[in-house]
Amino acid sequence: MDWNDPKGGTIRFFPYIPTTVMPRSLRPRDDWDGVALLLHEEERDGWADEEKMEAQGKGSATMLAIHGGGDLSRMLIRMQYIDEINAAKFPDPEPRRLVNLAKKGSLPTYFVEPGVDDEEWLAWMEACADEASRLPRMFMQLFARRRFAKTWKKTQPEVTEPSINESGDALALAAGLAATWWRVTESFSTDELREQRNTRLTSRLRGALAHLVESKDDAVLIVPIFQDWMKDILASLKTNKEVEEVGPVA
Repeated sequence: MDWNDPKGGTIRFFPYIPTTVMPRSLRPRDDWDGVALLLHEEERDGWADEEKMEAQGKGSATMLAIHGGGDLSRMLIRMQYIDEINAAKFPDPEPRRLVNLAKKGSLPTYFVEPGVDDEEWLAWMEACADEASRLPRMFMQLFARRRFAKTWKKTQPEVTEPSINESGDALALAAGLAATWWRVTESFSTDELREQRNTRLTSRLRGALAHLVESKDDAVLIVPIFQDWMKDILASLKTNKEVEEVGPVA
């Protein structure tokens, strides 16, 4: 899905299923000029650590995430039982693949999440932690497994099978699990905090695109994004007029 910036250039969203290798027919073509991730650049160090773990023992990074517990663990455990697709993989395959392609093609890569040295972002993170630690939120954790299952039952019928010949039903199942994980995770925040996050990230996405447009007027910036998150980011782009300067990582 494309969003054309009134200041020039295009943000091209690639909605993907986290920890899942997408079929070749659903992957983006090579018609983009740079990649932006809704992550902090320290994520690259995490990918390197996960790759080292995988080299030492196949699936070890996934098992570490599963042993960490929580809703991510519930998603990964269920994904492991889905035949026909490669899921529950670390590092997250699609963002990692796009970054590698950008490096190979000498294209710029942008990590748009601010760091903890950014006072505004640090205040937002602290507000999120305070909200998650409120007594009602902590009480919800007592019924986390039941809550995940209930949300999954509600979410799965909303996911449509992709129109491809390969593994469509398996992908739909994985997409439902990922959407469940995302919605449960988001429920520990508030509408205001989610809006603050999306507004800041879209400002920085536009800043990354503005940097890319400096070297090519009709530049296309590709952004891998969780399927269930894309509608909120798109809505923020349509209303947010701010552009925050962001440069590529070295």
